[in-house]
Amino acid sequence: MRRQQLKIPMTPEYLRSLAAREAQYIERHGWRPSPKDIQQLRNSRRDALAYLTLARAWRAAGFPLTAIKRIAGRI
Repeated sequence: MRRQQLKIPMTPEYLRSLAAREAQYIERHGWRPSPKDIQQLRNSRRDALAYLTLARAWRAAGFPLTAIKRIAGRI
């Protein structure tokens, strides 16, 4: 019998904590975003603080603001 994984709701608090955790790694390394990173940026649009945290980290990694907005789907 298979166990079902718990589905964690995407609350603003969860998005903020996840964004803060991931932002450290994004800022530290100039990196090519994985599909997981792109999905996280798109999900963070629900909460302004989470989106700003990730956008700052992406800027620190060298992405221009217009590219971040385009990837996130805000343009």
